[in-house]
Amino acid sequence: MIELIYYLKEIGSFSLDALWFPLGIWTICCGLAFLFLRTQEKLNPLFHYHLRTAALLSLPFGIGVASLMNRIPAWFAESNIETAFIVVQNPIELVPSAGNSSAEVSINWLEPSLLIGAGTILIALISLLMLARLISSYLALKSLYKNLNITTLQDVISSDLNKVRKVKLAFHDHPLVPFTFGWKQPVIVLPKILQHEPEKMEMALQHELTHIKRGDYLLQLALSMIESLFWFHPLIWYGNQEIDTYREISCDQEVLSRSDFSIKSYANLLYELVPLQSGAGRLSVSMAVKTSTLKKRIKTMKYHKLHKASFRQSIAFLMLMIVGITLPIACSDLRGPEMISYEELESSEISLEDPSLNINGIELDLKDVGQIKVNGLGALNIIAGRYGMFKVAPRKFEGGIKAGKIDGNKITFKIKELDIELTANNEIISGTNKAPVWVSHINTTGDESSFILTHPDATASLAPPPPSPPKKDSGEDLGDYFVVVEEMPQLIGGMAALQSKVEYPEMARRAGIEGRVTVQFIVNENGDVENAKVVRGIGGGADEEALRVVREAKFKPGMQRGKAVRVRYALSINFRLEDSDFSSSQPYGPVPQSILVNLTKAEDGEIVGIVTNEDGEPLSGANVVITGSNRGAVTDANGKFTIRNLDSKSHDVEVSYVGYEPEKLKVGL
Repeated sequence: MIELIYYLKEIGSFSLDALWFPLGIWTICCGLAFLFLRTQEKLNPLFHYHLRTAALLSLPFGIGVASLMNRIPAWFAESNIETAFIVVQNPIELVPSAGNSSAEVSINWLEPSLLIGAGTILIALISLLMLARLISSYLALKSLYKNLNITTLQDVISSDLNKVRKVKLAFHDHPLVPFTFGWKQPVIVLPKILQHEPEKMEMALQHELTHIKRGDYLLQLALSMIESLFWFHPLIWYGNQEIDTYREISCDQEVLSRSDFSIKSYANLLYELVPLQSGAGRLSVSMAVKTSTLKKRIKTMKYHKLHKASFRQSIAFLMLMIVGITLPIACSDLRGPEMISYEELESSEISLEDPSLNINGIELDLKDVGQIKVNGLGALNIIAGRYGMFKVAPRKFEGGIKAGKIDGNKITFKIKELDIELTANNEIISGTNKAPVWVSHINTTGDESSFILTHPDATASLAPPPPSPPKKDSGEDLGDYFVVVEEMPQLIGGMAALQSKVEYPEMARRAGIEGRVTVQFIVNENGDVENAKVVRGIGGGADEEALRVVREAKFKPGMQRGKAVRVRYALSINFRLEDSDFSSSQPYGPVPQSILVNLTKAEDGEIVGIVTNEDGEPLSGANVVITGSNRGAVTDANGKFTIRNLDSKSHDVEVSYVGYEPEKLKVGL
């Protein structure tokens, strides 16, 4: 389900720029063109027909050209080519996707990108059904063709058209309106009621021959496909109705201009065709006699001598109309307020001065948790200790998702359940203030729950979270062990020998990953390593390599009162690339765990809280002291403590426990 939501958002963001924005520009241009043509009633019907046809043809043509124009800057990256002369700011804020690992409860079902993506998919499915319906009409015409008695037109009427193209003729038993289908070998189908009336049959044939001569069948085929794909657009439906009308009016006038038929006889034929069926489908061109347009067709017949325009001239207008509507579509671009051009990005550099990192409202000490490294313009690597490694770049890259933005001296993004804010003392990208960022994340702990952080300065308004169940390594019982003994275990051969066995992982080398991997384990009575696990990793295969090296290490066992005992121990394995400033000096020994303090009350002169370790286990006997005073308490068996009768001010509280790193926090009363 999460992956589906993610892909719908991606489709929504892509379709808004690639489909809906060009469609909006086309709607404005085409709407203005149709309004103008409505005021030109005296314009030649052939021009009306071709100009309206061009307006609809410009829609797929414009979308295709716009897509091509958007790729030109990428093809000629070294040139400062700007294809967008009309830049429109995106009025819809598309919230960046947080990746397909986000919790389902964080899904915003009213998010614009999600709604646009779902709507696009629905419309596309219906468009496929409409195309299937069009194909069905074509198959029906092919089936009809097989059942017809075909003859050549030369056997019935003499026409100059036969010298250029073979035209076939057939009569149908059903009372259908005369129609034509086919391009290379067009077939004219007439109802049998006209077979014994030579004058009416000749008028109908001349009408259909005009369609063939002008290539109306191909135009009708293209318009039918556009109508199927963009079935939801009212201008498409309106345009096709107008095109049908003016196509027949222009055809009527050309027939009357090139023959000796009287207007009265031709009009009577149209009246007789009104009751006939028009079931040939959209893939044919016919006399299309509709009661709603019949009066207009007959009314304009008397102007046929005034409208003797050149067919080539009309086609030229058609081409000009296509170009006129396509240009605004192709040269427009939809940009969000944070977007910068590819060229601006190429000429910029990323730099960080005295950066600070904030995760879920908690500021991390970069000296303790890891490092921030700039790998040129392409990427920014952020190693955040147990919260994993982040790769951030102001452009798309493999495995990255659009998750935030760069705004001046600040990078903000959200991925999974982590809200990240990186702040520097300088403008991060030179030459521009804003840019989107793509992010990938590697979880070095393998524990999704570690992404949910609790601020140590929690106040009384926050309810204490329920204690987490104790963690076990692969379901194994560590048994009894010491944290501190009289004689700590000693690494045989020393740290230098152990470090020399490290083989730098190729994945970490390619990604520019370096740092320290801390492995915690038990040194048993024989000096062997047991239950090794990574407590602070950097990813890229370095964690697995550190585990391999440590598991092969041999120790002189720890001693307590002259007896070899099991001792919890830790080592840090350094991974440093050549020519790196990364320091390889790191003391090793037992790594103190962190103390977690959850305050349940901090008011009315009283501080109440619970002290646990990182695994959520209560620490009994921990010392809780008000710094600079003789006030304090000791936690009970459940890790709970209470300090009463305190002044209403801020107090510095220090919590300590043997073998653990002291925790300091400020509590306001």
